[in-house]
Amino acid sequence: MSEQIKRLDKYRILIPKGYAEGMYVDGIIYVDENLQRHLEPDAIKQVANVATLPGIVGKSIAMPDIHTGYGFSIGGVAAFDLETGVISPGGVGYDINCGVKLLRSNLHKDEIKDYIKRIVDKLYLEVPSGLGSKGKLRLSKDDEVKLLKKGAVFAVKRGFGEKYDLQHIESNGYLEGADPSLKMDN
Repeated sequence: MSEQIKRLDKYRILIPKGYAEGMYVDGIIYVDENLQRHLEPDAIKQVANVATLPGIVGKSIAMPDIHTGYGFSIGGVAAFDLETGVISPGGVGYDINCGVKLLRSNLHKDEIKDYIKRIVDKLYLEVPSGLGSKGKLRLSKDDEVKLLKKGAVFAVKRGFGEKYDLQHIESNGYLEGADPSLKMDN
């Protein structure tokens, strides 16, 4: 690592292209001086590593919640060229059991390009997403507590997933001893 991290302004630091071998673009981390003192060295390396991925566009970026993740740092953001870039499940995030799954098909873009809008519309109808009062999923207060305690296991028991999915989720979809009654101290 030859070049050093530099402060750009009050809220951003720069990880220059020369910081690590093979970086195609700079890295930017959005942190003030106080947060910078708490940056994990491995998370900084992960921002640099993302900058080495093929087809990266712009910069490898990390938000103020940055911490070490699996491949990407948690809080990491990157965009990739449609033709030369990559798709990385690590860029979605494993640490929050968000339920995102990367699927591959043998279909080629040219075969489906005329159907993209219909495919996206159908996915929107079939895949639960976001919050709101008009969705199909309804949870009572008791159900919310069960969900917070049992995570994806609760969702599978309610028919919103398959048992084998739990094998592919960090901690099998829930953390033992989760207690939703506890409050975080600020």
